[in-house]
Amino acid sequence: MGTDSRATTPLPLRECKVRASLLLKDLCSSDTLRVARATERLRKLPAFARFTPSELVARKDSVRHKHALAVIALEQGFSSWAELKNERGEDTSPEVDFDAFLARDAGVFLNRWFSSYAEALASLREHGGYLFPYRTQFFICEADCLEARGVDTSDPDWERMGRNWVEPLDLAARTRLGQKLIALGYAS
Repeated sequence: MGTDSRATTPLPLRECKVRASLLLKDLCSSDTLRVARATERLRKLPAFARFTPSELVARKDSVRHKHALAVIALEQGFSSWAELKNERGEDTSPEVDFDAFLARDAGVFLNRWFSSYAEALASLREHGGYLFPYRTQFFICEADCLEARGVDTSDPDWERMGRNWVEPLDLAARTRLGQKLIALGYAS
């Protein structure tokens, strides 16, 4: 499953950056549907509009993060990333630090690790758990791992967001949970 930044509500600047990174991962995926969606989205940029999808895939090494950011800006209704960034302002609020989150008693719990988001999402759907990003990878943990870190897994926001930190069903729910994790000391 690829990502698409089209949203009815404006995305925070931090989320726009995450979605730009996911767009680049989609372009390099082995999943042809994800690649097709990514090329379709990237071809909205004048720099890539003249290329067929297969030509763009052949040139995927020339696609940079700045291009993905520009696509996200267009999908959010802005003419450029600079315009979106200027409108939304610098995002200087603290973020959840998943390095710190996993540092305490990490080896005690059996977490599922994935190098691709698609694999992690499939595992989440099939086996449940809680999906999080970690550097360039993804992991799924069970409730006991979160509870050992002081996290309230009965908080209804977990269900509202679909237990998926990467692509939450409810962005506001993830924001509230993020604030709670930061309050527990997991801030970057």
